[in-house]
Amino acid sequence: MARRARTSAIFVWFAALCLAAVGGCQSLKNTSTRPEPDKKTADAGLTPPWPGKNSLRVSQYVFFADFELKQDHPLFQELSDLREQVVRDLQLPPTNSAIQVYLFEDRDSYERFMRVHYPGLPKRRAFFVAGPRSVGGSDELLVFTFWGDRVRQDLRHELTHALLHSVCKDVPLWLDEGLAEFFELPPENQGVNAQHLEQLRKENWKPDLARLEQMTQVSQMTPAEYRESWAWVHLLLRGSPPGRTVLLQYLQQLRATATPGPLQGRLTVALPNPNEALAAHLQQMARAQSVVKGGQ
Repeated sequence: MARRARTSAIFVWFAALCLAAVGGCQSLKNTSTRPEPDKKTADAGLTPPWPGKNSLRVSQYVFFADFELKQDHPLFQELSDLREQVVRDLQLPPTNSAIQVYLFEDRDSYERFMRVHYPGLPKRRAFFVAGPRSVGGSDELLVFTFWGDRVRQDLRHELTHALLHSVCKDVPLWLDEGLAEFFELPPENQGVNAQHLEQLRKENWKPDLARLEQMTQVSQMTPAEYRESWAWVHLLLRGSPPGRTVLLQYLQQLRATATPGPLQGRLTVALPNPNEALAAHLQQMARAQSVVKGGQ
């Protein structure tokens, strides 16, 4: 899936499990959430409307669609549980900030809408958009995607971004993406991305958190950086109690400031050799994966 790009005015995130550099989700921040549609299309009377014939409130999400939304669908309960999972694991306060989710019935209608309302953007399966409301208040948080084979993964990923940005001033690129990739997986996976793990083991790869923390635009990142972001997040949340403490404290700082400084220095105090800790954690995960495959 696609990842995230950032400029001084626009932030774009790209999502997770695919190893390709394109196709997936994309997120925009600090831009208008309700942009004017493409003028030529608007003048021709071809502007696709925003979905809204049906709506459904689930937790702090409000789903809008032009097809029937079944409240008892297992996905909606899982997404409600995702909110509780993110709040619990990251020790963030729950909020009532509405996250608006626009669901299209198929990819064609979704792409037609995005092409007109957000012209010039590349094709992606899903978007998260955060921008100022027209009259004061907190950012408006919007998610766009379509009901396809990857809707579960895409919604978990994008809603993780939205949940983080509903309580934090900002989230550094690598951490935002690493957390979204961690939580986009089914809860029973415990954040273990087998594809990322296998690819990291095949590569002649050396972790470099300092380099990751300097990246502010998606063009600086390759799929390897996204795998590394996931790996660091997994180490901090599941592999190192001292590292987890550092991460949770950092997230609390992000609630108050968009510029808390780099994480690496604080992590090195808690873990004298973070790179060795990460390598050992990946080896431990690989062994656990081998045991699971051997038992199947």
